[in-house]
Amino acid sequence: MTRIKPNAHALMLLCALSNGVFAETPSQRDAKAFVNQAQIGRNLRGIALSVAKQTVSFTTLAGKLGRADASVAVSKEIDALLPRYQSRWDENIAQALEKTFTAEELSSLASEGRSSQYAEKVREQQDKIGMAMESSSKPILTEIVSEALNSALSKQTME
Repeated sequence: MTRIKPNAHALMLLCALSNGVFAETPSQRDAKAFVNQAQIGRNLRGIALSVAKQTVSFTTLAGKLGRADASVAVSKEIDALLPRYQSRWDENIAQALEKTFTAEELSSLASEGRSSQYAEKVREQQDKIGMAMESSSKPILTEIVSEALNSALSKQTME
């Protein structure tokens, strides 16, 4: 019976820790607010289409439809998928901003947007932010591009 008590306590502690909600820091909140306000993540659509156009699947689709119509078909599929991927993409941008800017800078960007004295620093740091985004966002791009191409190809074979 004494053996059950330590296990029960350990289980309760594990449950308590796993169900805990981690508080968002002010910097995280401000980075997300700035990303949403400035619509920094709106580039997902264009980047996904650009990546898609570099694939063998796109070349196959373009062979059937022509390059312009293949672009339209894949763009429509990407547009349909954006609601599933946009928040993850935006979260990654916010994390990259958090690594690049101080809490004070993020607070200013969140409250003043592109009027902030740090807005120019955002433009200056785009390469650094992009590099921070690359590793965390590659899986998102892979998923959205794969789904869009598979859907466009499957619709083409159905016609």
